[in-house]
Amino acid sequence: MFEKKTWVNRQSEHPARRRLTPTGNDNEFDVARAEGVIMEDGDAFDAETMNDLEKRVAEGFSTLDPADLGVNVCVQVYACVKSGTVYELTGSGAVGRCKIPAAWNSGDTWSVNGKAVPAYCGADAVDSDCIVAGRWVLFTFDGQRLDFNGGGGLSSGKLAQATAAESDVLSGKKFYAGNKNLKTGTLALSGNANAAQVLSGYTFYKDNAKSKQTGSMANRGSISTTLNPGGSKSYSAGYYSGGTINCNSATSVIKTTTLNISGTWSQNTASASAPGTIVGIKSMWRNGDSSSPRSISTSGSTLSVEWDSYNGSLSLSFTVAYI
Repeated sequence: MFEKKTWVNRQSEHPARRRLTPTGNDNEFDVARAEGVIMEDGDAFDAETMNDLEKRVAEGFSTLDPADLGVNVCVQVYACVKSGTVYELTGSGAVGRCKIPAAWNSGDTWSVNGKAVPAYCGADAVDSDCIVAGRWVLFTFDGQRLDFNGGGGLSSGKLAQATAAESDVLSGKKFYAGNKNLKTGTLALSGNANAAQVLSGYTFYKDNAKSKQTGSMANRGSISTTLNPGGSKSYSAGYYSGGTINCNSATSVIKTTTLNISGTWSQNTASASAPGTIVGIKSMWRNGDSSSPRSISTSGSTLSVEWDSYNGSLSLSFTVAYI
């Protein structure tokens, strides 16, 4: 950049006074200052001062014209036409502006005065964010490349790191990923579970709801049960992680015993009890001249016999099965 200098005037008691000293030649004198008291020397108008000015001006121009194109470094108007896929700039100047003649399309390129050059906007190659039909744009040209004013924000390089696809984003929601094209999500949350059908402590979405729902199904853990024949076991609703329900075989739980039942002629019923629930009668026999039974029945662990008392007394033996 050009460095400004503050110039200082010379100040003296008699600024215009001069002393004339004859040289010995007719009408010839040496002239010297006779200003009296000097209050400020000021800046001399000499080669050193002027060369310093030239140097500072050159450095200022070099900043704006790094390629030393030797052209006007103020903003210059360039002509711009689009021929096929090429934006053709014609003009001069390290800093220019032009009006974009047509919309940008992917794959378009640039040339300056017939020379193909790359074009950038910030960290990215120019695209439709920068090049819009009918807009004026500013740029710098160093003889090798065009740099348009702009840039910043989310670059194409950063967008390329985003890998979400439309199917990954909730239906109807807008997003950017991969490039600067605005995309719309298509992911539909179409689940039909309710809280009681999802394990407690776990969350889920359904029916395109925007907020999470939490399951309430109880976690009952593992099952471990053994049942006897004819037995049953009730379980509360919930989630079971597995387990085993075992059933004992009939032969492993059914036992047998002998029950003796007797009664006198004055009775007509008699009974006896087994150690468990009677599930069947294996055999029966009469002892001596015992009367014959009219009926035989079981209830729980009890075996009951009825007979006709007028036929005499009763003496029977039974082999029963029980559990």
